[in-house]
Amino acid sequence: MKFHFPHTAYRLPLTLLVLFCLFISCKQKTFYQKMDHLPNETWNIDTTLTYEFTISDSLQYYNFYIDVRNTTDYPYQNLYLFFTTQFPDSTMFTDTLNCILSDAHGRWTGRGSGKIKQNRFVLKPKVRFPQTGTYIFSAQQAMRTDDLKGIANFGITLQNE
Repeated sequence: MKFHFPHTAYRLPLTLLVLFCLFISCKQKTFYQKMDHLPNETWNIDTTLTYEFTISDSLQYYNFYIDVRNTTDYPYQNLYLFFTTQFPDSTMFTDTLNCILSDAHGRWTGRGSGKIKQNRFVLKPKVRFPQTGTYIFSAQQAMRTDDLKGIANFGITLQNE
């Protein structure tokens, strides 16, 4: 049996309703989000940004993002970071990350009109934290300049998978 709408006018609202329901059901929920403002859009080499949260379910999956807001005054293509993870058992791990903020032709990769560009980088998709307890993440710029101009904000976001 074929279902038939008597009028085509019903198709658009029904289609929009179905798409809206799919969007709402697939949307991830933010578990943790913190964005730090860097005074004068400058990240000093001695400034460490810290993010702390507690994991109570080691079976939950998260998508882990790094958020960077840079200005069009940023003089480089990349942003290198030292990113340290401190686990609940006090074990520490440091990694060097590379965030590409513009292409080889100087076109910004981030969204936004005007002076500020917003980038979201996937640090780890579908990650599980192996231990329950408090995790501490810290970030330092690793660009070999004392005062890195053009970085307005830096932060992290975790969303439940």
